[in-house]
Amino acid sequence: MTRREVLRVAGAGSIAGLAGCSGGSSRTTPTSSATQYANQPVSEDRVTFGFALPQSGSFSPVGDPQQRGFELAVQHLNEGGGWVGTEAWSPLSGDGVLGRTVDSAVADTESSSETARSAAEQLIDQDGAVMIAGGGSTSTARSLLDYCPGRGVVHMLGFAPGTSITGSDCSRYGFQEMHNSRMAAAALAPVLTERFGTEISYYQLHAGSDFGVTQAEQFDTRLESAGWNGMGSAETRVGTKDFRPQLKEATTADADVVVLSYHGRDAVTVLNQATEELPEETGIVMPIVTRELARSAGASMTGVVGTIPWDHRVDAPLSAAFTEAFETAYVGDQIRLPSGQARLAYAQTLQYAAAVERAGTFEPPAVIRELEDTTYQAGLGEATLRACDHQSIRPVPVVEGPREGPVVLDLVQVSSDVSYGCSEFPASECSDLGPYEPDG
Repeated sequence: MTRREVLRVAGAGSIAGLAGCSGGSSRTTPTSSATQYANQPVSEDRVTFGFALPQSGSFSPVGDPQQRGFELAVQHLNEGGGWVGTEAWSPLSGDGVLGRTVDSAVADTESSSETARSAAEQLIDQDGAVMIAGGGSTSTARSLLDYCPGRGVVHMLGFAPGTSITGSDCSRYGFQEMHNSRMAAAALAPVLTERFGTEISYYQLHAGSDFGVTQAEQFDTRLESAGWNGMGSAETRVGTKDFRPQLKEATTADADVVVLSYHGRDAVTVLNQATEELPEETGIVMPIVTRELARSAGASMTGVVGTIPWDHRVDAPLSAAFTEAFETAYVGDQIRLPSGQARLAYAQTLQYAAAVERAGTFEPPAVIRELEDTTYQAGLGEATLRACDHQSIRPVPVVEGPREGPVVLDLVQVSSDVSYGCSEFPASECSDLGPYEPDG
């Protein structure tokens, strides 16, 4: 049974006329017969947001910063601060959401797609969550995209840069703030061409995951159109410990640049080994990086170019406001500067909460309609959560590992020319988002 069929079966008792629910000034949730929506209607004075995070496993490095971002968002929703109460986020007042205090519950996905589904089930059935946010990989995101619609629960996607998320696996109930593989390639191509030239040979190593495969495909498309010459590629399984044979192939191919499409622990491992195996003059590109990766890789990150979800040095008022609020909240911690993962989690939570306020209800169909095609500010310039595929189209920061000094990453530029049409790949693969409401 497909995800669409599951959703239709689950929705045997759909509600009528929910599309008309609106009005952010309402302080009560309308009475609903939508019993098929998990934990609806919300009638108590508290509401729970559920966060599914990779607290263990291969992608655990992004779990802790995401949790910090989620916790800070909940604090600000209940008490004010940060973006809450600003003009850009005016629906949010700091007295909860629709007058209800926001509680949070966290479950560990263990970096596994199977466990991610169980984590979501726990958050909904045991903790009473009305929404699910977070994630650490494309595979876990796909699992949640498959599960959440059948429960009538909105999923604000976490770190999931594979193109299938808002392409072939798109869902009416899922929204993606993170930029995808196509956007990463678009942001990096002009930077790489300026740095290395137009007649450059490159070799790709990538994980045998949706992210790794689609990132490699997108780089072939962008770089070859710029006149670069692909010298080959090598695919490795997730969890590989020894990348030296593949790196030696890249060296034998005499590539000027090597593109490494990995994240999590695999990214640290391949970077460390690339530093040892590749000639010093070989350029290294890692399309998606994080501050956590840069800290773990240390000197191996020197000169490596990539994109990042967000960087605290982006010159924007909301960027500065988030950085200040994060540093204040975690003043006693060893790592006080927020990462792109923390901002990603923070923005997702506020996006959902603001949509609830505008809709005047927690019921998913009305909230989804408020999220679709909403234009917003989240510290990176203007962004839009598109209705056609639920992908956030927004600027993408390009960074580089510093060649000297204590800075973890240097901000190269913020690339704005990364958009693509709904009729272009991967949006063109999003042929059916599914219904807003279950079929009767």
